[in-house]
Order: sequence, then structure tokens, then C-alpha cells
Amino acid sequence: MVKSGVVDVLLHLLQWQEESLTELTIAALLILSSCGPNKPLIASSGAIQILVDSIPILTTTQSKLDTLTTLHNLSTWNQAIPHLVSSGLVPTLLQLLTQHSSYPIQPELADKAMALLEAVAISSERALAQAAGGIRVLVEMVEEGSPQGKEHAVGVLVLICQSSREKYRGLILMEGAMPGLLQLSIDGSWRARGLAQELLMMLRGDCDGGSRGKQWKQEMVERVMQEIDAAEGSGGSSTLRLVEEMIAKLST
Repeated sequence: MVKSGVVDVLLHLLQWQEESLTELTIAALLILSSCGPNKPLIASSGAIQILVDSIPILTTTQSKLDTLTTLHNLSTWNQAIPHLVSSGLVPTLLQLLTQHSSYPIQPELADKAMALLEAVAISSERALAQAAGGIRVLVEMVEEGSPQGKEHAVGVLVLICQSSREKYRGLILMEGAMPGLLQLSIDGSWRARGLAQELLMMLRGDCDGGSRGKQWKQEMVERVMQEIDAAEGSGGSSTLRLVEEMIAKLST
């Protein structure tokens, strides 16, 4: 079907910008993109740029979800990554997530955007550098997102910090990431807990004095990390409550 030129027809239909027709067209592209052999043909058709450009102007949550899912499907074909990055996907996703922090969108839409952002950032240094421009929204997602959104957000933050700890450590700390990361290291998913603890290890240390307030917070972080280790070893709920109280103090 794809070889017969149906993708070109669907892309032409998208130009009509009629809501119901747009939803059906994007749904058709989603179905086609789920089939591996179709991905190279769709990616090389110019569909990626059209889909990315449509994200800000789509009017329904379902059409945006289907668009993001289609792009995520295409991202699993590695040769589509350069097309995704050059299309402006990362800034578009960050803009969508920034809107979410100001005017909350559907949680599943934020989750899908975060999943796509992490998938592209893992595969492209250029995409990762662009994602670093959204540290604030990533930290906000760690604090306020859904469990799935938090997991993807901390995953991107780990990649950013790994790419240049010296450059990004201070920026992440300036956005107040510590309380959210500490909380995530306690009650996140298995993967999220591991990523949060990995990022905390990269963010801690290098405290050579400074103000008493900063030194106190550094000491508190050290204590929290020790208590987390103890809680994982014992599974004690009282230890976890103590950790949560300490995190609350860090948030003030």
C-alpha cells in the first residue's frame, strides 16, 4: 500500500486542515508507521516535517497523540533520527511541554512527548544538546509529571549531565532539582529510582565551602542518600518517612 503512493495522498489530505479529515489521515499514518517495512518509505516522503509542523496547530488531543505516536514509531528506524532532529522536533516537544507546565495538557500527551524526547535524545548528540535547553521543564516534569513522565524526564536529565557534567550540573541544581529527584529515588518506578540515584550522584559533591545554607543542604542531601540506602536494605517504612521529612526540609 505504501509503495503505491498512499503516503503522498495522505500528506496531501493533511494540507486541507479540516479537523475530522486531519484526525483520520493522521490515524492512517499511525497504522502504516507501525509496520517496519513502511518506516523508511514514510520517513523519506517528507512526512516527518509535515507532522512536526502540525503539532502546534492540531486542535484535538487525539490527533496530537496519534502524531507523536507516529513519530515515535518512525524513531525506532535509526536512519529516521536525522530527519526527526532536522525537522525541529525537539524544540517543538519542549514548547509543548512548556505549555503543559503553564496550562496543563492531558497527562498521556505529556507522557508521549517525554517518551519521544528521550528516544531521540538517546540517539542524537544534536538532539541532546537541544534538549539541554529545556532543563527547567524537565525538572518540572520530574516534580509534577505522571510516573511515566517522571521516568522519561529524569532519563533525559541523566543523558544531559553525562554529556557534560561540568556544564550542566549547576544549571540542573539552579532549577531546584534535588527534592524531586530525592523523592523519585524513593517512590519512582524501578528504572526511575535508578536514574534518579545516578543523577543525584552526579549532582552531589564539589561543595568547597560557600554559604552556610548551601553547606547545610549539601549535608542534608548526603544524609538523605544514606537513609535511602538504608531503606532499600531494610525496607522499613519508618525510614522512608524520615527521608520524606528530610526532603520536605530541602524544599523550603
